[in-house]
Amino acid sequence: MSQITPPEIASCSVTQNIPVANHVYKYLLVICGSDYIIANRSTYIGSLVLSIQGRNYDVRCTKKKFTKVFRAEVSETYYSKTGLVITKENAQLFNDQVDKKFREELFRNMLINDHLNEKLFLQSMRRYLDFFNIDEEDIKIETLYRDFKRKKDEILSNFNTVSPSGTKCEVSQFVPQK
Repeated sequence: MSQITPPEIASCSVTQNIPVANHVYKYLLVICGSDYIIANRSTYIGSLVLSIQGRNYDVRCTKKKFTKVFRAEVSETYYSKTGLVITKENAQLFNDQVDKKFREELFRNMLINDHLNEKLFLQSMRRYLDFFNIDEEDIKIETLYRDFKRKKDEILSNFNTVSPSGTKCEVSQFVPQK
């Protein structure tokens, strides 16, 4: 007698199309592997998608027009617990948060790789952008560099320059000193 397996039960989900800037889209393609994810709390991007599903009254939309769309599937498990609010403000919040994460990683990378010679900062920036296939049409390098110069001291002050207890590693040799 052969055993009959029941058909898989279809699960409910909602796919949210989130408008994003060109450079944010390309960054997401590399770190997520595609322009589509199944959102869950185990990844930064998935957690961010789920976090913006509620009402965000303090977010104001800008007049920017985004041409790229990042898709995130939110399962019934998540939206039945927290609700599902899809607004322009939430999409803007997602783009802004991923852009902020992108810039933080870029600036830290620039400081870690080339902190000994400031002339190499631009080279380091270009290598990082090339890795994500981001070019001048996506975001102006000059804009990023000006932003880096404004935030450089703050980023340096946030580096942990104290060796973890129990290690003989001198972290400060790798981290730029003021």
